[in-house]
Amino acid sequence: MSSPDQTATQPATAPPSKAAPRPRGQGIRRRTTVRKVDPWSVLKLSLVFYFCLLLVVMLGLAVFWAVVNRLGVVDTLLAFLGELQFDVEIDGGNLARAVFLTGLLNVVLWSGINVFAALLYNLVADVVGGLRVTLLDDE
Repeated sequence: MSSPDQTATQPATAPPSKAAPRPRGQGIRRRTTVRKVDPWSVLKLSLVFYFCLLLVVMLGLAVFWAVVNRLGVVDTLLAFLGELQFDVEIDGGNLARAVFLTGLLNVVLWSGINVFAALLYNLVADVVGGLRVTLLDDE
């Protein structure tokens, strides 16, 4: 049998408490602040995104050109312009090349605009403190 002095000096061991279970469908909310955006990452992501967008546009234009050419719209348009004394020649390859070069120019231009926006955000975030975002972790 232990004396009352021994039990008073030993810490009481309580069973480990379990965290209260959360209702189903609710997650953990965490707040974080975006203080800096890396311009190099923005450039890489922008180049990939806009180049993929260019490829999608080129594929869509190729399908559109094939359908319009197959329906004979191009030949009808050229015949109509020929009756009006306009000598016009439409070449699908030159048209696709022009669209691709214009698209490449847009890829470079818009990627540069995105990098400039990231740099501008970094400057503003230094003054204001950044953008506060609340994230929800569904477990």
